[in-house]
Amino acid sequence: MGLYSTYHIIFVALFLIILAALILVFKLALKTDKQRDIFIRCLGGLLALSLIFNRICITIWRDKGVGALALIPNSYCGMSNLLLGLFVAFGKRNMKAFHFFYYLALFGNVATVFYPTFLDQDDSFFFLPTISGLNHHALGVMLCIIMVLGKWFEPSFKNWYVFPLGICAYTVFGLFLWQDLGIEETMCIDQPIVPGTPLKWWFILLVGSALEVGFTFAYDKIKAHLQKKKGIEQAEPVEPVEAVETVEAVETVVPAEVVEPVENVEEEKTDKS
Repeated sequence: MGLYSTYHIIFVALFLIILAALILVFKLALKTDKQRDIFIRCLGGLLALSLIFNRICITIWRDKGVGALALIPNSYCGMSNLLLGLFVAFGKRNMKAFHFFYYLALFGNVATVFYPTFLDQDDSFFFLPTISGLNHHALGVMLCIIMVLGKWFEPSFKNWYVFPLGICAYTVFGLFLWQDLGIEETMCIDQPIVPGTPLKWWFILLVGSALEVGFTFAYDKIKAHLQKKKGIEQAEPVEPVEAVETVEAVETVVPAEVVEPVENVEEEKTDKS
């Protein structure tokens, strides 16, 4: 089963349709922050579970000679999807660790959905290690996009160092898996990122870190510029509206001249004597 076979094309099309539906539901159906947080946490939990299921399938159906140790994720995408899903499900928004897991999960998962290198591991597209692998990569992309829409993650230049530190930590862990536990194809140490190229973990560390630094620096500058522009617009004085004085004509009522009554005093006649 090769790259962009009929089944792979159908899978990519379904992925895009489901992604669009999730975005519409998130934007239109979920009205409160609480509803959106629950939705994101559930999606994170689903991602972690899908990764665990994939590792179980690999352990059972793909004998790598290490037994149950195959349950341990040994790739950038696998480990990042597991940790990102767990941190989202049980953590809080804008955690510092997201500045590593997020970038690695987003770009690794997007690349794998559109250019999977493991489709040839069986003749059937629905071979469980294959289809479950595609599923958790697709869920990883969906979670990353929904996290931004739900304000669970925002790029920040002040956290640029988290990414290179994370790659170094993955490399040390990968060396332990490879040298001490005998697990091969680990964290791009003994195998290249793209088959047939010399690009390994150092490429992700150097180029990935440079891209992350450049992107976050530009993001912060653009964000600050837009906020400043918005603040200036809000601070501009509003032209006063000329008040139109309505002069009410007050009718002056001139009181009529008061004519004092003239008392007609009748002279009393002298009583006849």
